[in-house]
Amino acid sequence: MLVGPQGQTVELMSCAGGSINAVNANLTFDDSAPNQVPTPIVSGTYQPSIFCARTYSSPAPTPPYGTQLSVFNDTLPNGLWSLFVQDYFFIDTGSISGGWTLNITSCEIVSTI
Repeated sequence: MLVGPQGQTVELMSCAGGSINAVNANLTFDDSAPNQVPTPIVSGTYQPSIFCARTYSSPAPTPPYGTQLSVFNDTLPNGLWSLFVQDYFFIDTGSISGGWTLNITSCEIVSTI
C-alpha cells in the first residue's frame, strides 16, 4: 500500500502471485495499464491489482484503501511517502532488495481562450 503526504492510500496489489516467489521483478503501477499483475509476478507495468481484501498491520493506515493511483491527482507531492508491504504467505518471508522508488509524472494543463 502506498500512502501519500496527505494520508491518501492506494493498495497496489493484494493476493497477487499466489504462492509463487516474485524474484527480480520490477513493477510499475499505472491506472491506465492494460493488465493487472499476473501469476507468476514478472516485471512490467500494471494496474493496481486487488484480488482479495486485506488489512495491514499497524502502523499502516486502517481501511478503506484506495484502489486507483488517481487518488493522488491534484494533490501536492511534497512530504513523506510510505510504502507498506505485508507478506501473508506463512511458509516464507519476503524482502524488497535494492529499495523502492517513487516517480511522479505530472501533466501540464493547457487552457485555450
